[in-house]
Amino acid sequence: MSNRPESPGSGFWKEGDDAAARRRFQAFVNTIDDGLYQLDPDRQFVAVNDVLCETTGYTREELVGSHVSLLVNEADIDRIEREVRTQPATDGTDVPTFSLTVERSDGDRVPCELRVNVLEEAGEFDGTIGVVRDVSDHARRQEPTSSARETYEAITSVLNEANIGVFVLDDELTVAFADETIEEYFGIDRDALIGRDKRRALDGIKTRIADSETFEETVQATYDDNSYIERFECRVTADEASGRAQRWLEHWSKPIESGRYAGGRVEFYYDITDRKRSKGALEQSEAEFASLVDAVEEYAIFRLDTNGHVVSWNEGAKKIKGYDREEILGEHFSTFYTDADRAGTVPEENLRKAAEADYVEDEGWRVRNDGTWFWANVTITAIRDDDGTLQGYAKVTRDMTDRREREQRLQEERDLVTQILETSPIGITVVNPDGSTERANQRMAEILGFSKEAMGSYTAGQLDMYDSNGEFLPTEERPASRALETGEPVTNAEIRINAPNGQSRWLSINAAPVIGDDEDIRHVVVAAADITQLKIQAERLERQRDDLRTELDEMFERIDDAFYAVDTDWQLTYVNDALADLVGTPRKELVGMNLWEVFPELADTEFAEFDREAMETGETIEYELYYEPKDAWFQVAVYPSETGQSVYLKDITERKEARTRLQRRARQQETVAQLGQLALKTDDLDELMAAASRRIADVLDIEYCTVLDLDQQADELSFRQGVGWRDGTIGEATVAATDDSQAGYTLISEEPVVVDDFDTETRFSGSELLASHDVRSAISTIIGPDDEPWGILGLHDVDNREFTEEDVNFVQSVANILAEAIERTEYQTELEATIERLEESNERLEQFAYAASHDLQEPLRMVSSYLQLIDQRYGDELDEDGQEFLEFAVDGADRMRNMVQGLLTYSRVDTQGDPLEPIDAEEAVEDAIADLEVKIAETDAEITVESLPSVQADPDQLRQVFQNLIANALSYSGDEPPRVHVSAERAGPKWLISVTDKGIGIAPEDQERIFDVFNQGHSREEDTGTGIGLAICQRIVERHDGDIWVESEPGSETTFSFTLSGVPAGES
Repeated sequence: MSNRPESPGSGFWKEGDDAAARRRFQAFVNTIDDGLYQLDPDRQFVAVNDVLCETTGYTREELVGSHVSLLVNEADIDRIEREVRTQPATDGTDVPTFSLTVERSDGDRVPCELRVNVLEEAGEFDGTIGVVRDVSDHARRQEPTSSARETYEAITSVLNEANIGVFVLDDELTVAFADETIEEYFGIDRDALIGRDKRRALDGIKTRIADSETFEETVQATYDDNSYIERFECRVTADEASGRAQRWLEHWSKPIESGRYAGGRVEFYYDITDRKRSKGALEQSEAEFASLVDAVEEYAIFRLDTNGHVVSWNEGAKKIKGYDREEILGEHFSTFYTDADRAGTVPEENLRKAAEADYVEDEGWRVRNDGTWFWANVTITAIRDDDGTLQGYAKVTRDMTDRREREQRLQEERDLVTQILETSPIGITVVNPDGSTERANQRMAEILGFSKEAMGSYTAGQLDMYDSNGEFLPTEERPASRALETGEPVTNAEIRINAPNGQSRWLSINAAPVIGDDEDIRHVVVAAADITQLKIQAERLERQRDDLRTELDEMFERIDDAFYAVDTDWQLTYVNDALADLVGTPRKELVGMNLWEVFPELADTEFAEFDREAMETGETIEYELYYEPKDAWFQVAVYPSETGQSVYLKDITERKEARTRLQRRARQQETVAQLGQLALKTDDLDELMAAASRRIADVLDIEYCTVLDLDQQADELSFRQGVGWRDGTIGEATVAATDDSQAGYTLISEEPVVVDDFDTETRFSGSELLASHDVRSAISTIIGPDDEPWGILGLHDVDNREFTEEDVNFVQSVANILAEAIERTEYQTELEATIERLEESNERLEQFAYAASHDLQEPLRMVSSYLQLIDQRYGDELDEDGQEFLEFAVDGADRMRNMVQGLLTYSRVDTQGDPLEPIDAEEAVEDAIADLEVKIAETDAEITVESLPSVQADPDQLRQVFQNLIANALSYSGDEPPRVHVSAERAGPKWLISVTDKGIGIAPEDQERIFDVFNQGHSREEDTGTGIGLAICQRIVERHDGDIWVESEPGSETTFSFTLSGVPAGES
């Protein structure tokens, strides 16, 4: 429907008077299942339907006239308005759609989909009209998946099965996702696309498009301005070499507005090749239709006038019904019906139904010219002109006698098949091309773990399936899907399923396609045999074979290692090539030599001890040996026998080195964790630095470790803590912070400095201190940020060392711990100093306020006394102005006394308050009302109090808060009697208590300073208070660890709200 004034549909609503039009419109919109609304240019509702009221929980009267922010937050309002304002009023074909949440009257939030259309009047913006759809029910109907990965696989599976190509681009237009269909359509490797800039990848994609320049220009424009929806058609060229097929694609893309890829873009490609072909074929089909009707002989096709008389006749009608054209034209079509049907007015009823519904289909017996009967399928279609006037009927009759007989025979065959299915010992299922189940026997239901009734709704993918390797099988790779895809049978596929009852079963599945006469696959027949027990037996046999194979493999692996055999006199009787290579002597020379001649360096080691022990005990011995001539580790296995012993030497150097590295890395990580815990426990930085130095030296097995403290002004570093250095170094020695030293170079480096050999170091020179300690290698790194370093953590060794990346990371991790501890200590010191200064300042302020207010009271009493004496002695002698001046003076003195008393009360809130205890807030309100009883009576005030909770509070101070707030409400009620309401509601662990009045309100500019001392929120004429009552309330509430604030509009109600802690259960 159009929203423009010239909309052609507007006449429907404007017939008759306006009231009738509105009633018709209201009835129409209230029949729509979605919420409808209209906003004026100021975003206020001017119309809503019943569905929107039900969705939001508000009545129509509450919504109409209200601002849209009642339902939608400001951020969503601004986002929607920005987009709809950039689009002209539309006819509804390209209406923007938004996802957002709507806040109901009860505070719940409802996820919704919103479609917005702009209204214009004389070319000017006139508001919007929108449709709101509650998508929460839809969301609840979606079955939750067990993980984000399963959701991803489900989505990509659907996209691939639907043959939709998808690109997902992030906010930098990098390809974050591409599905398998993209590979098929464009003949490209999607894995090579992931992570690439789509703008650059476009160069390779466009070469596959017929009009590549237009394609590139159009797609590139969406990247340059990612703010609109793009849609166009393109043709992919064929490539025999790669197997890429020619096809027509429709491109549809739009910006991503929310979620992980917000700011990016999503592109869809739909295959429209068939649609393109169909469009051309349609024109040809229409041209051939007329001749086809006359040529077809399998159908009786003829026309009837509006009364049912035959007005045309084709050859098929002559063949089926036996009438020549001349003898049947003009006759009533009831001639073809049986006597019983004519008596039952079946012909007339069929015409009536066709006239009403434009189409009717019927099957039954019909009569030929020779009186014989045949079973016919009949369709009657109403023919109308452009204005809908009935012109007659088209009638098509098909002789279905043979088919009916075949169907009866087929039914007998189906009954036989059903009996075979239900008695079969294997499970059999007939699957439709869409994956649904056409039928299944009882055995298949038992195998899959479903009831026979539930099998009727079973669909592909409903159960998880795994192949013989335990890999999850996607739906498209399962036997039935493969048979559907390839048209070839799938035999003996071993599949594991998890039945609904939790049992795991192995099945042997055969799937064969059923192909129709048109060579299309109609169904797939799936047969499943439960081979779980056979599989268990096979796995048991396989394990036995694996055990035997493992033993053989271990033996062959031992032969590949260095091997020798000796007799009881330690003469070598056999050696392999690996041993010969190990000792550097040919095999022929080794045989016959004494073992200790070959390994003289091992004659007095554990090697000899273990070998002799094995020879003496006859027991196998295994141990590890370090062979210094080759700088290698071996695992030695000695197998004694009656004639001597066989020895295998397996080179485990790499394994030992890897184990050593892992152990070293584990110690480093453990040290970092322990130092991190120590940093959290201790406030002593020197203790932490000393511990860090000791642990680094121990873990890395080095001589020296140092923590250097940087003095920016002196441009030098001092030795604050360390280990290994000579006496007098730590705490006394310093090094220059210049770039010609290792320390200075470290300060200007962005990463740790590593020195493998100081003799070959060219970046800087070693200091005299390092040279005097025979330092050869080192690691140093900054403690703290690069731009404001605190110092340096360094380690040095007397040997040339090749430090690993793990070693450097370990040192940097310790430096980070020290930096965090230093920063935390400095921050804590500064914080404690600040708190101390604030406490001293507050104490001085309180002392000053108390002293000032106390010292002012005596002069004020004297002023008041003498003013009273003047009034008593000379009051009668004063004229009217004198009386007025005296009243001003007395009033001023009274106000000053009240202000001083208030200031005194304000200063004593923290110092002279009682301990907080569980009290009934309702009793505090009642005490405050009792104190104000005279003023309440004088102003004819009405005060209502809801049920209030028990809270943790000082009873007198809480009464003071209520008394001040209620007194304010009584003072500023305006011309009407005061109406005050006290209420409370739960706000997490606290209670929110509110005092509301219907008085004159407070101006917005006064609300920010309403709690300042001596501030009065109204003019002197309106306000007779001291301006300290609300300040006292604020200080009392803050003493109770609460907050207090005001909400008000001038001329409307004012609400003072404050929070107090609730009473734990059992303490009230």
